[in-house]
Amino acid sequence: MLPFLKKVKSFIKNYYFLVFCAIALILPEFWLKGLLPGVFKESYVKLVAFLFDLGWISLIILFCVYALPKQAGRLVFAGISAFFIVFSFSEYVYYKIFDQFFWLGSIALAGEGAAYLDEAIKVIDNELIAYTLLALASTIIACAKWRHPKLGRKNRCLLLVCPFLVIFITHLCMQPTLHRDSVNRWDTWRKPRLVYKNFNDINKSYETTGLYQFTFLDAYHTLFPKRNYSDTDLARVDEYFAQKEVPTPNAYTGIFEGKNVIAVMMESMDTWMIDEETTPTLHYLLKNGIHFTNYNAPFFGSGFTFGAEFAFNTGHFTPVAAVSASNFSTHSFPYALPRLFKEAGYTVNSFHFNSPEFYNRGIMHKSFGYNKYNSFGEFGLTGVEAELDSNILKNDLLYEKMTESVPFFNFLVTYSAHLPYLGDDPKLLLAKEYRPDMISADEDEERNNIRILAADTDSFFRQLLERLEADGLLDDTVIVAYTDHYAYGVSKDGAEKNWKGDTLSYTVPAFIYAHGTKPEKIAKPMMTIDWAPTLVNLFGLKTDAKYIGGDIFSPDNSGFALFETWGFMDETGYYPGGEEEESLSETEHYQTQKQRVKESIETNDIIVLSDYYKKIE
Repeated sequence: MLPFLKKVKSFIKNYYFLVFCAIALILPEFWLKGLLPGVFKESYVKLVAFLFDLGWISLIILFCVYALPKQAGRLVFAGISAFFIVFSFSEYVYYKIFDQFFWLGSIALAGEGAAYLDEAIKVIDNELIAYTLLALASTIIACAKWRHPKLGRKNRCLLLVCPFLVIFITHLCMQPTLHRDSVNRWDTWRKPRLVYKNFNDINKSYETTGLYQFTFLDAYHTLFPKRNYSDTDLARVDEYFAQKEVPTPNAYTGIFEGKNVIAVMMESMDTWMIDEETTPTLHYLLKNGIHFTNYNAPFFGSGFTFGAEFAFNTGHFTPVAAVSASNFSTHSFPYALPRLFKEAGYTVNSFHFNSPEFYNRGIMHKSFGYNKYNSFGEFGLTGVEAELDSNILKNDLLYEKMTESVPFFNFLVTYSAHLPYLGDDPKLLLAKEYRPDMISADEDEERNNIRILAADTDSFFRQLLERLEADGLLDDTVIVAYTDHYAYGVSKDGAEKNWKGDTLSYTVPAFIYAHGTKPEKIAKPMMTIDWAPTLVNLFGLKTDAKYIGGDIFSPDNSGFALFETWGFMDETGYYPGGEEEESLSETEHYQTQKQRVKESIETNDIIVLSDYYKKIE
């Protein structure tokens, strides 16, 4: 026994660095797992994630230690460890802000996330810092004490094959067909093996896989996305639309036919920001227009602003499997709103302060059908002044471009209400300089700042009404306005929900204002992709388009909204999607609506990712 103990002691003395290798790779997984609430009740889910982690961590360490030369192995391990530490750190921060992780493909949009830097810093807590430092320290110690054991080729191969088999066998055991899990059932979103196979719900997918298998699968799907959709996939789309009811004329059909349109996507303008004192113009427009009191903006894809922009213009959500806008730049969108308005004789243009390269808007808006994406800088409105909405219509050249030819369809994105809401952000400081009368020492500073920014967006709408009236265009122009997403980025935990009250976070302002039209409130649940079929009907556009969403004014449409959580809202209430709805799972209504969510999301993804419309032309 003594010789054996000596060998063990010698091994520990020479190779204790392996423990630090393991710690360095375990910690990033540990701090991310602590974020998830744990959706699945199935006990095997934690075991599966553990086995994937065990297999990958063992494979990484053994490959670097035994398969590579000493120096190469040390460098490769340091690189892999550093990547996962930084990646997990970023995922932690992102989750703290948006309550979900991000896909690897979103890294391409990292430069566009610079505006969130201040907010990211706020959510970095002591726990994350401690774990990060410990992981980095473990990596450094492991590399400093690195050794290269001498083993024969047979033993090295055996060591590498074992963790690979753990990963492979666990992967096989997670195949739905092995357990006869139906891929067509309404509740696929709650079945771990189906979530694992579909890999389109990021939080649930992470829960079923763990950090390392998740990263591997995400990288695989990013590098080798499914592009060649089969005839069966396209037939599914045909069948989906064949089963949908054909829209029929209703009391609202063509009521705005021939009128100009100014569609405004209001960045971050939330329900609790609008009141008679802070935003008198928006309050007036909501009160005297068609007010959609249950309008919802879900988060599909990773570029939430562009996602809402894409959904409004095309009538489709951005698929989670292709988060970058550039993926769709060559796709065909024959039923996008600007294309349909152009076919009806309208001049169609889009406007925003950012450059054409941001979110690839210059190319994407051409794909939608716009004549041109107009950056404010082209009209001399640059710098921080361009970020404040109150400056937009002070620029005569820009306003003249919007109204140079009638009828016109303009799409414009405002920006003032976008975070950050604290600190020395130039936009915030300039907004306060514009409105010193609104600065209040008696009000919570962050809420006061948000009200000032919201008031700046309100100034844009006031100027818009004034200029249209002065030019005799108000009676012939319809203003369509909606918010892209709720005002995330409030620094104090719970403050935003406190200010918003019982209203669902997805629910944001939306209205249509046409001078002289009877005020009306529409309480039906509505979502972003409903705009296209709704506006097609209101303006009497000639099209055979078939959309995932529906005309909100149709008597056959009782209202429906679906969310990236695979939850939904209908006339009976809001169902977030989760195990808490176990008691509802056997009801026919619930199953029908969950099946509707499933078919809608899957059909939407096939249409967009396969370039369906180009294939059937």
